[in-house]
Amino acid sequence: MSVEAMTMVTISGPEDMVNTAIQSLIINKEFHPENAIKVLSGMKELVPFDSPNPYSELLAKAMEISSSLDINPDYRDFAQFKPVLQDVSAYLDGLNSRISKIKEEQEEKSIIVRNNKLVIEQLGHFSSFNVDLSDLFTMKYLKFHFGRIPIETYRECLRIIDERPDVYFVMSGRVDHWIYGAYFAQPEADTQIESIFSSLGFERIHIDIEGNVQTTANEAIDRLKAETADAEKRLEEIRVELDSIKKDDGDKLLLTYSWLRFMSESFDICSYAGRRHGKFYIIGWIPEKTSEEFLKKCESIKGFGCFLTSPKEIKDTPPPVKMKRGFLSDIYQPFLEMYGLPSYGEIDPRLFMAITYTVLFGIMFGDVGQGLTLVAAGLLLWKLKKLWLGRVVALCGLSAAAMGFVYGSVFGNEELLHGFKVLEGGNTMKMLLVAVAIGVVLIIICMIMNIITGIRQRDIKKALFSPNGVAGFVLYMGMAVGVVFQYFKGYSLFSAPYIICVIVMPLFIIFAAAPLTKLLTGQKDWMPKSIGMFITEGFFELFETILSYVSNTVSFLRVGAFAISHAGMMMVVYLLSGEGNIIGLIFGNALVTLLETVLVCIQVLRLEYYEMFGRFYEGGGVKFSPKIINYKVTEK
Repeated sequence: MSVEAMTMVTISGPEDMVNTAIQSLIINKEFHPENAIKVLSGMKELVPFDSPNPYSELLAKAMEISSSLDINPDYRDFAQFKPVLQDVSAYLDGLNSRISKIKEEQEEKSIIVRNNKLVIEQLGHFSSFNVDLSDLFTMKYLKFHFGRIPIETYRECLRIIDERPDVYFVMSGRVDHWIYGAYFAQPEADTQIESIFSSLGFERIHIDIEGNVQTTANEAIDRLKAETADAEKRLEEIRVELDSIKKDDGDKLLLTYSWLRFMSESFDICSYAGRRHGKFYIIGWIPEKTSEEFLKKCESIKGFGCFLTSPKEIKDTPPPVKMKRGFLSDIYQPFLEMYGLPSYGEIDPRLFMAITYTVLFGIMFGDVGQGLTLVAAGLLLWKLKKLWLGRVVALCGLSAAAMGFVYGSVFGNEELLHGFKVLEGGNTMKMLLVAVAIGVVLIIICMIMNIITGIRQRDIKKALFSPNGVAGFVLYMGMAVGVVFQYFKGYSLFSAPYIICVIVMPLFIIFAAAPLTKLLTGQKDWMPKSIGMFITEGFFELFETILSYVSNTVSFLRVGAFAISHAGMMMVVYLLSGEGNIIGLIFGNALVTLLETVLVCIQVLRLEYYEMFGRFYEGGGVKFSPKIINYKVTEK
């Protein structure tokens, strides 16, 4: 599997038909635009389209009106909708004016209801004072403060009041752990008394009763309730009016919104275009498989010109990457995007990653019961929460369950099934050797993919002379085969000719990769400027190459180590739980499953990124991004 082949297309035509080109050939099509000014930097007098977008403000207004009516922006077919921009503006202004007036009144009535309810609540604690409110708020020789004080400090409050002749407290009620009431203080002591009450936790309640001070609290409450009822009745009428507007104008509003959205985003694409001598120029990438159809459609428009350019002829503008669809590949794509998309011409590593990640996870976490548990958990995460990681967990669970049959392990119990018991006999060492063998095979596959990528990109150094090219492949294979024959067959391949051909020569080629590449590509300056520096750098690079071969190979020991540790941890769970302790077994299995799932996921991902991807994958690709309008998505 690889990325789709791309073709660069250049469209030109009369300057006044640039919107026709955008709407017919680019918007909502498989077309990835590039900045024409940048790509055609050598074309003199090519300037950008810099006029302001006439649709953006109207689009924002349409979205604002939709929000005020609780209408979610959505697509309506506007193929037969051919409005004049001034008419659209007038329609939106009129509708917005109607809604704004209703919304203003709605806000006024809502404020009345909210404020009145607050005042009624405040006056409810004040109702035991059967006096005109004006008598309290206009006292000349006493300061009056209403509020509440915690019950636990109320006794201390009474003690202080009893000792002072300049203050007294009147309780109006008790709610929960609060005592409501008012204290009266002489003006000259008011500041001091206020500090004392604050230290006791007294919370002052400010009562806003403007227009209601000439009555008692109960009379004021009745009047405010009647006013609140009238406001709430009007709010209900307003809600009906807004629902009526939503019903009558909803479809037309969405039709207008859809047209404005299309026109606005089409106009924004003009920023990618250039103009010169009355003609426009638009440049972008399209999938190679659609190029002939695109060319015919472009040339069918009168006055338009179109020509295609192969990516091989483009040096400064790399093609974007469009990934081909595939079940396993799509599931593991988020993991790949963490590392970076492949550059154009690179092998798409998603399928390789999907297979290796799933298999390695299963080898490291082989258990039938726990694997099926992961399958169930992953499917729930995917179906209920729509988490992409859920599908990865489900696939890894299937792999773990399959390997569980190989190990004969069901929730850590190895007596129910026959299988390869990793903790018995010499199986532990066998498991570690198998892990290393898996690592050798995967590293070799990665080298082959690097060679293929180098050939595709016409990179001689990468394909032939690099540590992961043909030279590195021969060197690594030679050492691996020699070790296998030496320790498993008892026969040594490391004769002088063998060492010269598969070790010394590849090492020399890797050492001299830079000058050899220049020689093969016909560059005259192939000789190093400083022989001493060249030898020194080459020596350390060779040392790093050999070290990476060894460290990367040994790193795969973790595959076997985790399989062994899993069996060991489950053995401990059974020992600690004892016979018949179901709760202990459930808790132990749950803990091991959770802990190992996280650890194995991380370790396999590490193997993918460091031991494998680093050998053949560069990344750095730009995602293929055609201008597709999603009418349901709005930016706040």
